[in-house]
Amino acid sequence: MPELPEAEYMVRRLREAAPGVRITKVRVLRETVAEGALVKGALGGVTSYARRAKNVLIHLETGWTVRIQLGMTGHVYPVGQAGEWPRFTRVAFVLEGGGALVFEDARTFGTVSAVRTEHLAEVLAEYGPEPLDAGFRWQDLRAAAWGLRQEVKPFLMDQRRVAGLGNIWAAEALFGARIHPARRVDSLGEGEWKALHRSVRATLRRAIENTMKVTAGPEEFPEADLLLTRVYGRAGQACRRCGSVVERVVQAARATFYCPGCQER
Repeated sequence: MPELPEAEYMVRRLREAAPGVRITKVRVLRETVAEGALVKGALGGVTSYARRAKNVLIHLETGWTVRIQLGMTGHVYPVGQAGEWPRFTRVAFVLEGGGALVFEDARTFGTVSAVRTEHLAEVLAEYGPEPLDAGFRWQDLRAAAWGLRQEVKPFLMDQRRVAGLGNIWAAEALFGARIHPARRVDSLGEGEWKALHRSVRATLRRAIENTMKVTAGPEEFPEADLLLTRVYGRAGQACRRCGSVVERVVQAARATFYCPGCQER
């Protein structure tokens, strides 16, 4: 599932490969993926690309923004020849002069919509703060957990609490902070919140850097081992920090990896 680093990769690649393009036509190849006034609203010159949580945003000169929710398998990237869509293309934005921006989604859990840019903040209000924003403080992370009694890893994955973290990088951030994933948020002390805040930011920065380095193409992201994960996907292997055997458990129907030596319960 694309998380914040993959979405950031897509945005940066679009900025490099498709600056200043103009969308002349929208081709919807899977109706269930398209929402709202997409065909009418997604026309015109592209002024910029941005990311919010796991969403890719395409801002247009017309005052509209294309919002792409990536879902579990979504990718958005430019192709050189309009009409020769990749296999799982669900929506294609045909460009003036040839080529297209395509949204490819094998499992079709993603969605594409067009919203008035002036209403975008309201549409995206469901998301919590961006963890890499300069103004994101450890107190904001702790405040998001106020009154909750849930385990810390599902808390980190809740997009209403903090935006962009998914299964891989929530596990990695907890390892960096030396916090067991099953700890309840109401049991964490101030020092642990500070450590978790630092680890979330450092983990995501490292993940973005590694994703940019090792991603071979827009259609496929690398496995966790190429992203140099420290616990995720490493069950049964020695912890890179203390040598204990990394363990795997299931939390909220998702696989969780942690080091029992570094992350004591």
